[in-house]
Amino acid sequence: MAGAPYPKTPAFRSQALRDLAVEAPRCMRRACRAVNVGQVVGCHRGGLAHGRGMGHKTHDLVAYLCFDCHNLIDRRTGDLTPEEADREFLDAYYESNLWLLESGHLEVA
Repeated sequence: MAGAPYPKTPAFRSQALRDLAVEAPRCMRRACRAVNVGQVVGCHRGGLAHGRGMGHKTHDLVAYLCFDCHNLIDRRTGDLTPEEADREFLDAYYESNLWLLESGHLEVA
């Protein structure tokens, strides 16, 4: 059927994962590492390919970033290319998940 929209799958949501941002010891971006003094938040991956759209965030697979790095990776500030921003997010996502495992917040089933 030409022009038929693809069905959207519901995004994974976890308030618990988002709430852990306050416990993250620092910004997980390697170039920053600012100590968390209440400004670290769960940053969602951007891009239409990952389900982001107007008024719709991607899955709650977050990287814990300070306010400044969140703005940088979301490309509201700075001059990162989309590819650089995506790479920065993936690095921070890796570091965030490593912290979740090491701190006991995430366990392997």
